[in-house]
Amino acid sequence: MTKYFVAMDGGGTKTDAVLFDDTGHIIQHVIGQSSSPSALDDARLRKHFTDIFTTLFSKEKPSSVACCFAGVSGCDHPLLRERLTKVLMETLPVPTEAIQVDNDAITALWSGTDGSPGAVVIAGTGSIAYGCLPDGSRFRIGGWGHLVGDDGSGYFIGKEAVRAALRAYDGLEPRTPLYDKIQAHFKVAAMPDIIPMIYGTTKTTLANLAPLVIDAAESGDAAAIRILTNSAMHLNELIRAALSRFDEPDVPVVLAGGLWKAKWLREKATEGIRARLIRPEYPPVYGAMVGAVSERGNATLLTKLKAALD
Repeated sequence: MTKYFVAMDGGGTKTDAVLFDDTGHIIQHVIGQSSSPSALDDARLRKHFTDIFTTLFSKEKPSSVACCFAGVSGCDHPLLRERLTKVLMETLPVPTEAIQVDNDAITALWSGTDGSPGAVVIAGTGSIAYGCLPDGSRFRIGGWGHLVGDDGSGYFIGKEAVRAALRAYDGLEPRTPLYDKIQAHFKVAAMPDIIPMIYGTTKTTLANLAPLVIDAAESGDAAAIRILTNSAMHLNELIRAALSRFDEPDVPVVLAGGLWKAKWLREKATEGIRARLIRPEYPPVYGAMVGAVSERGNATLLTKLKAALD
């Protein structure tokens, strides 16, 4: 008898959901709204999941689901896991034998290790290191948010770029081409005009400057090079701190998040690192699929799922 599974990778902006079966067939793949319990109340969570499941089960509605695995940002906290599990129980449209809720860092890790122990260093809007040891215990390093953490992240890069631009405006450091790029990005007549823009919006506004800073660094801009060098130093620290938790050699370290696409930053951040560095070929929702079948699947099934995602 065919078994069916639901896998989800959710964050503050979107939720990636897949309905698939134990033959490796992906029945439906849906991108829905945010599913972060730290940002949404239960009513909005129910609405978002109801919308996701309505589309997810529109092609085929099995009589039951063997497991629903959801890797969602912030869900390493027991209270948030409990809330989300309750909402999933209320909104899944078919009987579900098991519901597992975990942190989205674990789906990022498993997207590169197929469920095996290792570490993941996520560098996107924020930054965090997360790992699973061979004995099953876990750890996290960083990820404390943009006010007191997220060093080396896209937000960090954007914040430092604006800081450099404002210091240049004040005559506290040399003005480089990065200054004009930032002013053009925000479409302001004078640099101080960006202040209400960055204080009156989300951290994404600053994180969105990261590609601009990376381009400037690759063109030799001194300010951008200094900022990226500092970012790389912080990410290198995260990797080394994660590796220090392992006794074994040849630890797999998954490099997840958009910043790792930048070759200049990636090479700087991984200098001197002795580990098996992995850039995932499959999206984090594949890690959720690994979680859904972890006690029921096998290497053959995972190979089929990878092929289906290609």
